[in-house]
Amino acid sequence: MLGALSFVVAVALLPPGSYVALLASWLMLVTVAAFIGVRPAQLARRGFIAFPFVVAALPIIFLRDDESLWSGTIGPLTLHVSGAGLRIALTAIVKAWVSVQASVLLLEYATPASIVVALRRMRLPEPIATSAGLMIRYVEILGDEARRMLRARTSRSASPIGDGRERIGGTIGWRARTTGNLVGSLFLRAYARAQRIEDAAASRGATGSLSVGMLHETDPRLPVKVLAVTALVLLITLCGALLPRL
Repeated sequence: MLGALSFVVAVALLPPGSYVALLASWLMLVTVAAFIGVRPAQLARRGFIAFPFVVAALPIIFLRDDESLWSGTIGPLTLHVSGAGLRIALTAIVKAWVSVQASVLLLEYATPASIVVALRRMRLPEPIATSAGLMIRYVEILGDEARRMLRARTSRSASPIGDGRERIGGTIGWRARTTGNLVGSLFLRAYARAQRIEDAAASRGATGSLSVGMLHETDPRLPVKVLAVTALVLLITLCGALLPRL
């Protein structure tokens, strides 16, 4: 837990344009993934989930006025593309992609209970530790709900491939509308299930804290782990400072 958190913080602190350092950081993740049986392609694919959340970084491409790469008019708008803004946005996207993969490896290696215990041992506030544990557990429930909805849709729909191997099932707009309806239904089902879980927990005397216990014994390898984490952070920081930037 400490290693994953330190890795994400070190990656987040890399300066804009440190693509070579980010590549080195990703290769570190790939090496760790190989030891726990996760393929690099699978790891990279699961990291793409971060892309919708970093769309907010794209407007900076047009908001900065330094290192102008292109200027023009599109309808009533006058836009210019900033080289510095493009560098910042691309760096933010790659950072998010790498950081999500570090979180994926953490979830592959650790159980929700161990993550909550680690957060408590790090003296983080109890609401943060409990929220993290509940979120990890609820993501699995949400995935099961989505798979059930897709299975139900498939069982009630015709094949998407016609007799002549042509695609059927409506236009792109129709498919987008259908997908949006599915996402909305999934949100409503997830909200309703969360309410049922809260009511069930309250009826059983839940106090707002996950009862997963605490680690009473001291890890004998803790000094070694702290040194390893420190070396990892220093290595990533040195890569960002010494390797060339684009």
